[in-house]
Amino acid sequence: MKQPEQNAGANARVTDTEFLKLASLAVSVASDLGPVSVDPDVADAMGAIDEQALSFDDALDSHFDGEDPTAIEEVKGHG
Repeated sequence: MKQPEQNAGANARVTDTEFLKLASLAVSVASDLGPVSVDPDVADAMGAIDEQALSFDDALDSHFDGEDPTAIEEVKGHG
């Protein structure tokens, strides 16, 4: 009967995919206690959404979505 290797754990390797799965699980468990800082690669593996930031003009313009641009003229009595 062959004896198991004593140092089998020292030679064990974890693939990138396995690491990301384990890290994702650890983040999920840790987040039950509060906010958790997440490595970008782990966040990507967890399905984080990559969004583009708005430009300054688009952000400013978004404050007025649905507003009538001539409404101020009507209030002033010019409309």
